[in-house]
This record gives sequence, C-alpha cells and structure tokens, in this order.
Amino acid sequence: MSNDPTIHCTEAGSEKSAHWLSANGSPPPKRVVIADDTIKADDAYHLACEGTGLLWRGDFHNAKQLLQAIARRIDAKTKERKNKAATITEAFHQNRQSQAQRANILGMV
Repeated sequence: MSNDPTIHCTEAGSEKSAHWLSANGSPPPKRVVIADDTIKADDAYHLACEGTGLLWRGDFHNAKQLLQAIARRIDAKTKERKNKAATITEAFHQNRQSQAQRANILGMV
C-alpha cells in the first residue's frame, strides 16, 4: 500500500480516484470536479479560488485559453486591491504574496 495522497472525483456517475503527485510538494485539493469546454471562466475562477481542483477533460488549446482567462481575472482583482506600500520592503512582500496567490489559483486547473 502506498502512502501517496489520492484525489477523488465523480465522472459519469462513477467514483474515480487517482494518486496525487505534485512537483512542488503541494497537497491535493480537498475537492475535485471535472471541467471541460462547457465551463465558463468565471465559474472556473470561483471554484479555483475556493480551493476546488479542476480536472480538465478536453484539448490542450482550450485548457490554455481557460488558464489565460483565469489569469486575466486574477490580474484584474490584483489591480483593484493594490495598496500603496509605505516602504519598498512592503511593496516587495505584497508583490510576492500576489504572485504566490496567482500561482496557487492557476495550479488548481
């Protein structure tokens, strides 16, 4: 028996599971849903922000377009929330934090 974490999702009415392997050592998402060409970018963005993993079922080109659409939404929200930092150190840390959040959200797809 392996100690590797597993992910679980329901596809076509049956429960599926698979071993989770992450290159950066991140833990598996608690919830995974199947995503395909029919998912809207806003819905995918909100699911990813909630920590739901999206298991893509479709072609690479459409997955890339979805990731780009999600990235545009993240960048727009970041611009809205941008605070004026008092020091260069604070500005650096705010920038690093927003980059980490962006990577985490995009990593859910």
